[in-house]
Amino acid sequence: MVSSQDLPYITDQEVPDSIASIDYSVLRKRFFKFSNDLPANVDSLTVEHYAKYLITTAHQKDLKADFAKFYGSLSNFRGGDIEILDYAIDYTVNIKLSDIYERLLLDKAIYYFYKDDFDLAYSAAEKAYNVSEESQNLSNKYLLMDIMGVLLSDSGKLPEGTDLFKEVEKGYQYDNIKKIHPYGDDSYYKSALVNVQYSLAINYFKRHILDSASIYIEKVHTYGMQENDSNYLTRSMSLRGGIAIKSGEYKKGLQLTNQYLSISKNADPDALSHSYALKGIAHKGLRQPEEALASFLKTDSLHETGGADYFFQELKTTYDYLLTHYKNTGNSTKQIEYLNKMITYEEDYGSLSKTIGDGIVASYTIPQLLSEKEAVIQSLEGDKKQRNLGLIFFISLGLLALFYALIQYRKRRILKQRFENLRAIYSEWVVQETNPVKEAEATLPVVKAEQDGPLSHIKPAQLEKIQEGLDRFEKKALFTSHNVTLKSLAAQIGTNASYLSKYINVEKSDNFSTYLSDLRVNYVLKELYASHKLRSYTVAAIAEEIGFSNVKSFSTHFKRVTGLSVSYFIKNLEGIKETAVKKKDDNVIDFLERINKTG
Repeated sequence: MVSSQDLPYITDQEVPDSIASIDYSVLRKRFFKFSNDLPANVDSLTVEHYAKYLITTAHQKDLKADFAKFYGSLSNFRGGDIEILDYAIDYTVNIKLSDIYERLLLDKAIYYFYKDDFDLAYSAAEKAYNVSEESQNLSNKYLLMDIMGVLLSDSGKLPEGTDLFKEVEKGYQYDNIKKIHPYGDDSYYKSALVNVQYSLAINYFKRHILDSASIYIEKVHTYGMQENDSNYLTRSMSLRGGIAIKSGEYKKGLQLTNQYLSISKNADPDALSHSYALKGIAHKGLRQPEEALASFLKTDSLHETGGADYFFQELKTTYDYLLTHYKNTGNSTKQIEYLNKMITYEEDYGSLSKTIGDGIVASYTIPQLLSEKEAVIQSLEGDKKQRNLGLIFFISLGLLALFYALIQYRKRRILKQRFENLRAIYSEWVVQETNPVKEAEATLPVVKAEQDGPLSHIKPAQLEKIQEGLDRFEKKALFTSHNVTLKSLAAQIGTNASYLSKYINVEKSDNFSTYLSDLRVNYVLKELYASHKLRSYTVAAIAEEIGFSNVKSFSTHFKRVTGLSVSYFIKNLEGIKETAVKKKDDNVIDFLERINKTG
């Protein structure tokens, strides 16, 4: 058994007497409340002290259930620390606490759902569901079925997701729901049912089964009217408009969509972009090309504002319409832009849309798009050569004037402050790399264990081994591998995962997951600055190149670090020349810290 002194993940600071003197049951109740909703007058360190005292006490008194629950709540308080959550899950497995194991698996499913890792989220939810079936916990069983339906639907498996929603809806009918959720009230029962019905309406809409979508969205609308629920009234208005447009009732659909847009001006850009795409389809169907063009351009603009990582079926129609428009107007640059966007769409979403139904047939494939893009580029290059043959003399004479005009143009351009800060940091980094410090000056000091410090339980030789291993891991960019985990890195360095995790928490001021993601984002920032070739890659290809499991995870972490979407960042790199600076012994962590300080 692990001693209380060696319990992982708890703070190293001593618990104040003012906390240790509080009755265990009182402190327990407060901790569970604070870990989910921290009051403004309670700081995070106080909760960390609560956690340490309660976990240590539960361990000493052999209160196994409380011990697991405290670790689960600590993970939640720290924003979903997956390492702590896994520790608590493993503990419940070893001592057979099935009810708490089920609850923690549900937390893990929700954690991965918000990380857009649907496969891992579904795996955790499915395990929890199997446990709920064995324990006959109907409330958890139906909650998990609902979550699994959402996960299947969001990963493109709409028929399977629909089947689960139908099963939940069946269970929630009449008085049966009271047996499933015995502690609810009428308001809760109605809300739970309408939530499932709205999910069914969305799924049938995405599958182009519009009659069923219409039936379910009318149920949602009726609920909104009866309960005076503005949220569901707004949602139903939006989807009713979409159903009408997809059914060819363009005027009716346009009226509902415009009504929705007029009362949802401050809604999420992703939701608005979807509605503007449907509006564009309606104008296209009504043969109103100017209005259709304006709507599709608005769709694209809102999609970029939202981070360009939310994909939906009508976005393909948007790109196809804009591509055709720029073909007809002879704008080759815009053609390439929208061909690139269609390629990104197909890579990230196209494979999912193929599972939706026979009614959806892709008008483009990725090879066709790449071929068309290459043809446009070659056409541009051919036109350029022909123009150069006749204008080379005039270009030579006007080169100085053109250069001056370009400088003036760039001076007038206003970039967002954050991008300018990133660019300034990169410029300083180039100077540092061009004039490197002497080898002796660049050597990192060995971290020594202090007598009472947070790493005091780790031997100096082990600390030095971990430091050298991480230094090698960073300098050789081993973090771009797809198979890096805390356990695999610990084995590679020659230490254990607990020591390595503690070292990273203390010396890098991050948990392992954030540390790894930050290394990758920082690495790709400098690679994008240094290489025109990498900038021509799709976002999905860049994510694959640096070790991220999917493009959404990459986009999320990139935006967290820089405050910018990947596509916006690359677009604004067009004026930066490729550099040949050698990146030997670059300290990626220091560079990343400089970026974070720019705000």
